[in-house]
Amino acid sequence: MDDTVNQIRADAGTMTGGSPPEETSSRSSTTYWLLRIGSVAGIVGALCAGVGNILHPVTPRDDPEGVARVIADSDLWTLIHVVIIIGIICMLGGLVAVRHSINGGVAEALARFGTYAATVGATLGILTVILDGVGAKQLADQWAAAPEPERAVALSLVSANETLNFAIAGMFNLSFAGVPFILLGLATALSGAYPRWLGWVAALAGIGSVGAGLVQALTGKPTTASLILTIIGPTVISLWVLVMGFAVWRKATQLRAVVRA
Repeated sequence: MDDTVNQIRADAGTMTGGSPPEETSSRSSTTYWLLRIGSVAGIVGALCAGVGNILHPVTPRDDPEGVARVIADSDLWTLIHVVIIIGIICMLGGLVAVRHSINGGVAEALARFGTYAATVGATLGILTVILDGVGAKQLADQWAAAPEPERAVALSLVSANETLNFAIAGMFNLSFAGVPFILLGLATALSGAYPRWLGWVAALAGIGSVGAGLVQALTGKPTTASLILTIIGPTVISLWVLVMGFAVWRKATQLRAVVRA
């Protein structure tokens, strides 16, 4: 049996902790389904996040009226953001699966903390996408339909929503695309369950996302640096979750073969 399957067998023993055969089988079955469902969730989430970000209309910088017009003119604005929300939730499921595929020592501890951080980050992510996808759309539509005397006030509401959304988005970059992927990346690199380079890629992307979040928080507005980092970081982590989804699926298949043996 190859080294990967031997590692799976060792992990299965670690997860069950010397429990009776019936309990061992039950726990292994639960772990198998966690990995299998989570791997599918991760793949779907990465694809949804990628598609949503590609389809997301580009809004101009330092042009509140231009931003409002782009949002009001987009018939797919809210639907695109719903796809992104689905992506965030499913990506979190994928990260949970990665955490349960790593067992023992500092690697498991890092993976656990990474998952906890990702849960907080996903919550902030859903909030900022709702503000952008639902709140901004409604306010922009009201601005577009408002009579001329009321347009200035309506536009100020769109801008206020954008300011709040930007502030939360900065923390989303830090708490979802940043810290969790640093921790899970280190866990992956140290676990021996996956190629080390996969872990280092995630950790580096996480560091970049932390940088983007800090720049957004400190400046309070989009900058060239934050825009570049928010393109590179999320793209890399989405691809990472996609690749890890297939890797966890393979690990789940190996786990079932070991349990049945």
